[in-house]
Amino acid sequence: MPEADRSTNEPAQALAGLRVLEFSSAMAGPWIGRFLAWCGAEVIRVESRSRPDVVRLYVPPRNPELGTQPQLSPWFTDWNAGKQFVTLDLRQPLAVDIAKRLVARSDIVVENYSAGVMEKLGLGYQELERVNPDLIMLSSSGYGGTGPCSRYVTWGPNIEALSGMSRLSGFPSRDCTLTQYAYPDAISALHGMVAVLAALDHRSRGGGGQSIDLSQYEATVAGIGHVMMEHFALGQEPARLGNRSLHAAPHGCYPCRGEDRWCAVCVETDAQWQSFCSVLDRPEWQREPRFASLAARLDHAEELDREIAECTRDRDDDELMNALQEAGIAAGGVQNVEDLARHDAHLAARGFFEQVEHLVKGVVTATGVPLGLTGTPGRSGRAGAALGQDNDYVFETLLDMSGEEIECAVEAGAIESDGEF
Repeated sequence: MPEADRSTNEPAQALAGLRVLEFSSAMAGPWIGRFLAWCGAEVIRVESRSRPDVVRLYVPPRNPELGTQPQLSPWFTDWNAGKQFVTLDLRQPLAVDIAKRLVARSDIVVENYSAGVMEKLGLGYQELERVNPDLIMLSSSGYGGTGPCSRYVTWGPNIEALSGMSRLSGFPSRDCTLTQYAYPDAISALHGMVAVLAALDHRSRGGGGQSIDLSQYEATVAGIGHVMMEHFALGQEPARLGNRSLHAAPHGCYPCRGEDRWCAVCVETDAQWQSFCSVLDRPEWQREPRFASLAARLDHAEELDREIAECTRDRDDDELMNALQEAGIAAGGVQNVEDLARHDAHLAARGFFEQVEHLVKGVVTATGVPLGLTGTPGRSGRAGAALGQDNDYVFETLLDMSGEEIECAVEAGAIESDGEF
């Protein structure tokens, strides 16, 4: 078991003592550092005033007159809480030298710039390996560092389209759709975190450092691997099913009482079908030849959906969900964000939402990090840091730079001052 933290008498966090240097933007890279920080790693994020991250450009939608608020984006809290922040203009050779000094004192580098950018800056893996032979460096880019598309610009939605995910989304009678959420960012971040931990384990057994070349495109395609296998086996393009399933019926979202209230239901077996009919008080459906077997229900799915909708539209979604769950049927009310944040008793009972110290707002509520560690529980550090918030700690204390060195670096434009833009 990890030793206790003497200052709090709590168990040490799982990654206490690990130092991570992060060159990142948006979500795909920062989320890795966020998770590692939650587990106790010291994560230092390098930013630049001349090229601010998208989350630093936040304008409050309810108060646009306030203009850009670099510390207040809720995304910034979700993706970056618990980190240290320094400002270096990596176009300056002196800033690159300072970054290398940080690399020499770090275990891991995480970067998700476009492929080739770190090499252009003089901070590619081959260069950093000379500074720190045991370094683990994760490079997460749209297509990976090699291949004909490696230099293409990417963003979550275009990776979603290229991966085939969009082709599978939507109703059969309509065009394909985007999810409006950057799933490739989240998927690749979780793959990246596993890769980093695997490399750490390998290093701990004498394997040394290594470079990790993660392709967000490949990570997203891997997420629909079962569909790819279907094509390999049958030689045909999978159908766009909407809410339907090839293996369950009924399978879909059914209207409930109130505005935009729905309940999702999945019935896989004939025994579940019998229970479903009882909950909806439609015993006559059990005798219907159209619905007598799974194969029959699949053949008459459209008729079945219409009849179920007539039964559910006057029922409360939570009440229906609970009744079906008690009968052994997978069901869930379709929740909106307010439901999750304010009314979900299960998330509340498990303490999913965290109260996080915010340097501007005081205390804010944030979604938790659902890693489930019980012996070494994690926790979120402070949020709302300014650009260069931790320059003094990192440059003076960690790198032991003298006041004269720091002043020269600031005058040269290598170290950017803290505060606003």
